[in-house]
Amino acid sequence: MKRGSVLIDIRKCFKTVISTDKMLAEIYCTEYYHDIKTLTKLDIIQYLEENRIIYGIDHRQVHLLTTQLAADQFPLTIAKGMLPVDGEDGAITYMFNASSEVKKNDDWNFRDVMRIPTIKKGEKLAKVTAPTNGTSGKNIFGMAVPARPGKPHQMNAGKNVHFNDKNQTFYAETDGQVSIRPNALEVQDVFYVDESLSMKDGNLDFVGSIIIKGDVPTGFTVKAGGDIKVFGLVESATLHAGGSLYISEGLSGMQNGTISANDNIHIGYINQGIAHANGSIYVENSILHSECTARQQIYCQKGNIIGGIMSAGQLIEAKDIGNRLSTQTMIHFELDQSVDDDVKKLKHKKETLHTARDKLLSLGKKLKMHGYEQNPKLKIAHLRQRHSLKKVNQQIDKISAALAQLHTSLERGEQAKLLVSDRLYANVTIAFGKYKRKINHERQHVSVTLVQNEIVLHTL
Repeated sequence: MKRGSVLIDIRKCFKTVISTDKMLAEIYCTEYYHDIKTLTKLDIIQYLEENRIIYGIDHRQVHLLTTQLAADQFPLTIAKGMLPVDGEDGAITYMFNASSEVKKNDDWNFRDVMRIPTIKKGEKLAKVTAPTNGTSGKNIFGMAVPARPGKPHQMNAGKNVHFNDKNQTFYAETDGQVSIRPNALEVQDVFYVDESLSMKDGNLDFVGSIIIKGDVPTGFTVKAGGDIKVFGLVESATLHAGGSLYISEGLSGMQNGTISANDNIHIGYINQGIAHANGSIYVENSILHSECTARQQIYCQKGNIIGGIMSAGQLIEAKDIGNRLSTQTMIHFELDQSVDDDVKKLKHKKETLHTARDKLLSLGKKLKMHGYEQNPKLKIAHLRQRHSLKKVNQQIDKISAALAQLHTSLERGEQAKLLVSDRLYANVTIAFGKYKRKINHERQHVSVTLVQNEIVLHTL
């Protein structure tokens, strides 16, 4: 190229500016640009290559440079690199209902102010999504620009939680309340109330155990899949424990308060309340004008049982029963009818299994007579017969063990006993099933049992 008679170098026609990150190239014209009569795309490409610009070239802009642009049309963006796509950070997706909001339907109780987010053992808590590496970019010099990889989500398996590496999922190892810590996922099997129950917490319904470090006022309901421990007084409220129930002070039920437990009840006293335990009831002091039922035993060793109805399957023991005012008091021992029903059902099932076993044994003899070892079809039938016989025998053994346990329970019921370490007052009615005896005058230090369908008092 010439300017007049001077050859013009294309490099004098342009000035190239490259961004510091090497992702953008802009081209400016110089005073020599308009002296060029002809400028081809190849000239521009060669110029760019001399400047090491080989990637992301905008060929539309290259073409414009060959058309004698005006000076005010510069600069032109001649090349752009490809930016890297950074990786996405890891994430966690929770798979349980974390809301504490209570649904207010037609039967809503105004004391139901909070739902405790709970989970069952073995249920999924959360799933972790792994971070991605991202996609590398390339600058205008053709050099790779690495992407920033995503960061993994920092969450560990805390108390009562297991993490499965294969499916990147957290699982609950026990029933309880889900607790999300800054860097750990936990399942708390105990729900704490650090004061007396109030409208701040409302009624409680929790899959694990509940500890209340105060009182349970009138009108509240507390249900727990595990134990309940109350360090204060329970008024006319309703408490049910899937395990055992512990009340440090006592139940002042005002003829309406009800407490129950699938295992045992341990309590300071019971006054005008209703108590039911599938195990035993242990009372530190007295039981007054209450209705108490225990499948096993009722202990009231240090205090009195006055008024109400006491019912147990094995033993009732107290210091005094009744009082000098001859307050009507009912002591009742009755065999658990459900146990008797279970015995009958199991015996019937055992008879059915014995019939099935006899048929299988007969079939085995017939297969042997027909030489099952030489016949493939009969051999398969024999294998099935042996498998079925083994299964039936296992079921019979299992039922026999269950029957033995139930018979032991029935024997304990037949040996039911009332123990009075001090005074048994008049107007106390003692019943063993359908047999009843009313105490007409005061006795001391006695035990009461059923002997040959007769209620007998023995001196201790």
